[in-house]
Amino acid sequence: MLTPLDINKKEFHRSFRGYNCEEVDEFLEQILRDYGQVYRENQEMREKNQRLSEELERYAHLEQTLKDALVMAQQAADEMRQNAQREAELKLQEADNKAREILNQARAQAEKVERYQRDLEASTRAFKMRLRSLLKAQLELLEDAVEAEAAATADRQVEQLREPGPGEEEITDCELDPCRQE
Repeated sequence: MLTPLDINKKEFHRSFRGYNCEEVDEFLEQILRDYGQVYRENQEMREKNQRLSEELERYAHLEQTLKDALVMAQQAADEMRQNAQREAELKLQEADNKAREILNQARAQAEKVERYQRDLEASTRAFKMRLRSLLKAQLELLEDAVEAEAAATADRQVEQLREPGPGEEEITDCELDPCRQE
């Protein structure tokens, strides 16, 4: 590429009936100024383009880093959600198992209480039957004892009546029994 210095150092050979030297020199100076300005602007644009390209590359790298971070965050969130769901399912299953266990224990306890109640009722019935039998036996014994006591008392009274007191005579069975007296 042609530089402003190349334009400035350029010399033209003179020939017969050539161009007007002053006009050529003025034109070259004008070109030199304009081309120098365009060249500087071009250099600035190149530098700016280089900076922007580097910045664009940095932003592209940053964008990729952000995308990667977003993907990782999404994966972590998905994994956390799956873990939470698995943990919730495990806790529900544990709670369900615990509820079944408690229910089974309650049923077993209820059956035990019902068996105990039936045993108590059977024991109560057996006790009542034994108590009735005992009371009947005791009542019969008491009635027999009362009858025996009454008979013994009657026999003693009869004996007392039969024994003569001083100066009395002995009474016979016929005299004691009103049916025999006639």
